[in-house]
Amino acid sequence: MIRVEGLVKDYPMAGDTVRALHEVTFEIPTGSLAAIMGQSGSGKTTLLNLLAGLDGPTAGRYWLNGRDVSAFGVVEWSRERNRTIGFVFQAFNLLPSMSALGNVELPLVYRRVPPRQRRERAQAALEAMGLAHRAHHRPTELSGGQQQRVAIARALVGDPPLLLADEPTGNLDAETGDEILNLLAALNRQGRTIVIVTHSAEVAARCQLVLRMRDGRMLPAAAGGGA
Repeated sequence: MIRVEGLVKDYPMAGDTVRALHEVTFEIPTGSLAAIMGQSGSGKTTLLNLLAGLDGPTAGRYWLNGRDVSAFGVVEWSRERNRTIGFVFQAFNLLPSMSALGNVELPLVYRRVPPRQRRERAQAALEAMGLAHRAHHRPTELSGGQQQRVAIARALVGDPPLLLADEPTGNLDAETGDEILNLLAALNRQGRTIVIVTHSAEVAARCQLVLRMRDGRMLPAAAGGGA
């Protein structure tokens, strides 16, 4: 699903150049439940932004789902993200003025799916998350775990083959975080590739593949504990 070779990212800073990623090379096979693990400043957020096409590398190659996306521009990346990638964020990133159903519909609005069809698909996604009864509640009327389930439904409503989750349990208590990890593991068993960016060894231990980063470098891969 993901293959990168020699990925480098430099940032200009105060008349100098700071290297955030140092020739990072790795693969994440299709169908994996993988973790990219590292402390703050390790480079994992920079790497996530490159994998999502939100930023471009200074050097190196990147293949996503078999396609070389290394030189994609803004328009090409927008199309690729809409087709291939779903996002789950630590802060949920739900629009507070919209209902859960409205938030889940948003990716389909961008795809220009007809209103009736997108409403049906959004309702089905919420039902799969066990939240059909909360469809018309706004984010402030939902618990943290429910908000994260809405965010996962939104990420999945377009049926992307890849899910990128950035610290998905970071704002949740231990019990609720464990429920979200169980949900992600279940989605992986259904065949979806899931990549979790985390600083938590406990979260990484639930994954089949663990990629560890330190000071912008990828350390040798290790097998996780599995979900």
